Amino acid sequence: MNNLNFDEFVQTIADYTGVDASEINRETDVYDDLYLDSLGLFGLGSQITENYKLNIPLSLVASISRVGEIFDLLNEKGTPVEE
Repeated sequence: MNNLNFDEFVQTIADYTGVDASEINRETDVYDDLYLDSLGLFGLGSQITENYKLNIPLSLVASISRVGEIFDLLNEKGTPVEE
């Protein structure tokens, strides 16, 4: 486990999407509520990787649509980025 802070994670998403952080919670849908498409989700993933220096397997991301699911996956399965 990576011991990430959910509020900081939400702020990262808010900064990327332009949606106010107060409107983002664990149940927020990245497609319907944040208006991201697959390319936008890829960009968000790149932003998260850059901020947290963690990678998550793309095969696990494909079925995710909720902010809380992304956070849990990153927190539980994220591996350090090799530089």
